[in-house]
Amino acid sequence: MKKNLYSIFKRLTCLFSLILVTVSCIDRLDFWQETQEGQLIIYGLFTDIEDKHLVNISTTAPLSFRPKGVSNAAVYLLTEDEEKIAYLNKGNGVYELQGIYAAEGKSYAVEVILNGTTYRSSFQELPSAVGKDDLSYEVAYEPFRSSEDEYVFKVFTKSELPETKDQLFIRWVVEEAHYWQLLWIPPATPPPPPCFIFDVMDPSRVNLFDGTVTSNRQTERLLATRKIDNAFLFPYFVTVKQLSINREAFQYWEKINIVINNQGSLFDIPPAPVVGNIVNTENPNELILGFFEVAKSSISRFYVTSEISPIYLQPICNFIPGKPTNQYPSECLSCEARAGGREWTSITPDWWVYD
Repeated sequence: MKKNLYSIFKRLTCLFSLILVTVSCIDRLDFWQETQEGQLIIYGLFTDIEDKHLVNISTTAPLSFRPKGVSNAAVYLLTEDEEKIAYLNKGNGVYELQGIYAAEGKSYAVEVILNGTTYRSSFQELPSAVGKDDLSYEVAYEPFRSSEDEYVFKVFTKSELPETKDQLFIRWVVEEAHYWQLLWIPPATPPPPPCFIFDVMDPSRVNLFDGTVTSNRQTERLLATRKIDNAFLFPYFVTVKQLSINREAFQYWEKINIVINNQGSLFDIPPAPVVGNIVNTENPNELILGFFEVAKSSISRFYVTSEISPIYLQPICNFIPGKPTNQYPSECLSCEARAGGREWTSITPDWWVYD
């Protein structure tokens, strides 16, 4: 999978630069004096899974613009044994670490050096336990992004969480991946490679579980909802990552959730920018947005096909003899156009297996 975490981060940074300023869900509150253009955002997730681990760096942009990726930083993973491991700069504010993963009982931090200034997170210890998810889905006809009913795809989990003497805090991330076949004009050209498009499902939903307020170690919940569209024409995969995090990270995501869901009531406390665990080592008063979290993770995955759709999904990239190429939709001609800013690859993921 290509930079799934970066997709998450892009959505989060949009929430920072838009929601924390003045977006529709909180448009009755004025935060122009709270979040300013050019504030630094650093977000990173480091887990115990052998996968790509990303740190994303950007700066807040004016209203209605996406945060700007910062690509001239040096980024390092710091270990409690005083190791300093460099991330690879992938461009556009994305920094990647492969071949290394968190070890039980160990603590880690991130260090960012930008224009001669050092930013560093607090050390985070890898939690000792994580649960398992039993996933299911449902197709419903109900209001989603508007008051009108529409067909939606909903992902649920029935989770078994571990009994542990340690405090238990859980966060879920839901990712989607769909296959897309580009236009093929036979026999003049060979079939083009397919596109694999990755995104975060329902990115404004924050799924959290606080094990300190209940002794119940089973939970059933809706994790994500999305509209049924032509992404379901071909096999469509859902990946759920259950992340066991510490109290500090849990409290950070609780604040993010409050900001996202704040309706601007006169009785609400106006949400300020959500400050994380990263500071300027020379100027602790500088406001740094974002968080570096270390999580124990478990992954669950399933796929569906177009058979689940109650509506006919119209193929739009079928070759029609005599039709000029430039009259096909742009998403039929390139993966980048289809992705529309989402992450994509032409390389089949190793887990892309279906009957």
